[in-house]
Amino acid sequence: DDEPEPLSAIKDCLRNPTDERLFKIVKAMKMGMSIKEIYRLSGVDPWFLYKIKNILEMEEKLKKLSSSDGKAPEIIREAKRLGFSDAQIAKCMGVSEEEVRRFRKTRGIIPVVKQIDTLAAEWPAKTNYLYLTYSGDEDDIKFDTGRKKVIVLGAGVFRIGSSVEFDWSGVNTIWALKKHGIDEAIMINYNPETVSTDYDISDKLYFEELTLERVLDIYEKEKPLGVIVSVGGQIPNNLALKLSRAGVRLLGTSSESIDAAEDRSKFSALLDELGIPQPKWSKLTTLEEAEKFAEEIGYPVLVRPSYVLSGYAMRVAYSRKDLRDYLELAASVSPEYPVVISKFIEGAKEVEVDGVSDGEDVLIGAVIEHIEQAGVHSGDAVMSIPPQSLSSNIIRKIEDYSWKIARALRIKGPFNIQYLVKNGEVSVIECNLRASRSLPYVSKSRGVNLIDISTAIMLGKTLKEFGIRKRLPPIPYVAVKVPQFSFMRLSGADPVLGVEMLSTGEVACIGENFADALLKALQSAEFTVPDEDGAVLITVGGEKMKRKIISLARSLNDLGFKIYATEHTADALRKAGLKNIAVLHKVGDPSKKPNIIDYIVQRKIDLVINIPAANPEGEMSEILKDEYTIRRLAVEYNIPVVTTLELASAIVKVLKNRRTSKIVIRSLNEYMDSLPFKYW
Repeated sequence: DDEPEPLSAIKDCLRNPTDERLFKIVKAMKMGMSIKEIYRLSGVDPWFLYKIKNILEMEEKLKKLSSSDGKAPEIIREAKRLGFSDAQIAKCMGVSEEEVRRFRKTRGIIPVVKQIDTLAAEWPAKTNYLYLTYSGDEDDIKFDTGRKKVIVLGAGVFRIGSSVEFDWSGVNTIWALKKHGIDEAIMINYNPETVSTDYDISDKLYFEELTLERVLDIYEKEKPLGVIVSVGGQIPNNLALKLSRAGVRLLGTSSESIDAAEDRSKFSALLDELGIPQPKWSKLTTLEEAEKFAEEIGYPVLVRPSYVLSGYAMRVAYSRKDLRDYLELAASVSPEYPVVISKFIEGAKEVEVDGVSDGEDVLIGAVIEHIEQAGVHSGDAVMSIPPQSLSSNIIRKIEDYSWKIARALRIKGPFNIQYLVKNGEVSVIECNLRASRSLPYVSKSRGVNLIDISTAIMLGKTLKEFGIRKRLPPIPYVAVKVPQFSFMRLSGADPVLGVEMLSTGEVACIGENFADALLKALQSAEFTVPDEDGAVLITVGGEKMKRKIISLARSLNDLGFKIYATEHTADALRKAGLKNIAVLHKVGDPSKKPNIIDYIVQRKIDLVINIPAANPEGEMSEILKDEYTIRRLAVEYNIPVVTTLELASAIVKVLKNRRTSKIVIRSLNEYMDSLPFKYW
């Protein structure tokens, strides 16, 4: 970030540590501030400050450097020792990354492989923990062993959106490679929190970044049979095309097929060719174009900017004002940063398919129903296998579309396709030619290790050899997956769910029926399902939602719950014939008693059902502030919060089922033993 900044602001940041302080130190140095002054303000030891200064001085050298300069090899070698990537050197010199790589390789500037020393240099350490460095003269290991090798790219750092689900796929791929005849299964990953970086998982672990440069360095050293990019989430998947163009052999689905699915224009054209419906969409480069297209397809629309500020990624815009405010204040739209706008289908059901293909035959692992309506990120949705509300015709149509897409893309390995279902119509949202975050859930629910089968396919086997094609037999139970949130640890975070993923984990449980499985899953995710003599606070936005909540409130009333509601919600419930509805006054009127804040703080509420209006008028209206305060306060007092009508209705099913049935606890193995077909 080279934007000018007042010196006073930089000094203030040096005095008061934030996550940006390192970058402010760099800015201060570039503005001419002395090491002594930076030390005085920040307290960072001069030893570290001089190291940072060395890097900045190298950056300036590189900016003035030409590849024809006689000192170029020496300077680039030193830059590599300081940790500059090929991409960073290329940016400084104004050339391409490929040119830098070619230049240094022809001059013998290549890294060496070293073993991590676990024995404090007392005697030689024999470990499979490896790293690359330019501060060495020779490799610690031999590569020409004559053994069959395969490299697997891991998932990298854990964060919201990419977590242990992808690591499960990576670890199971390593195990499957060994099972299916590979001598050396090699993992590249840099996250010490993962199972894939444990010492006893892979034959070799390269503790390195997942970049084109580093993967090529390792590939050229190891000379494996190929590289697997489809089990580590989006980071490895994004490298597929570049690796293929650099001559790397990818095992499984080709880079061209991955690109055909990832490139929205190419995938859209494929769906049109196959006659498969999709929501209308367009890529736009100006605010005027965006507004015009949104008017054409009708609001609401889903907005996906390619470049955003303040950490936002996607937004549902319900009006022209909503769209303009978002694109002017939160995101950038220009020819350099186009925005993708698609029709947002309100009231639609989202459905996913996880499967495996060998290029000809296609196996659908499961059709997964989201309990919440579309608009809640798939990572935050409650999921059910088998689907609870889809007709057999809809399921057949989804399976048929999945087979067509998998064959057209010539998939060889795992895939995930997301669908929308409304009024009997099915349309495709997107297709990922990689293991999804739901694949472990599907595999364990169905008793079939889809990653094991995928790995075998990548090594040349077919689905026919496993004796399975098209679909797996029905399961005699229900498996439900629920998200795990960490709102207590995220100060000020709003627990309302939307198109951006918020969950930090997940729990899956198996039950005799949907309600049984959901109850187990909710309790396992530390969601306290209230007792029947408990109290429920209901507050919903918009007249339409108030009408929808009536049957749910009546069920809670019949179950014996004490119902509290805000004034307008209470009026709607009373008009519908519900009795004993107690009014709690709004957060914005603390002087009026009884008040919502008092009841939450005194823990007189056991469950909060707070469903915000889908199209609020005024981004910072008093109603929105009240709703946010209710949700946030409930989180801080560890009171369960539900923000969707669908999940609230599902919880009512749980409460009814709990009245008549006991929870049945069985091991995963017991459930798997009841399956007509399993492969693990």
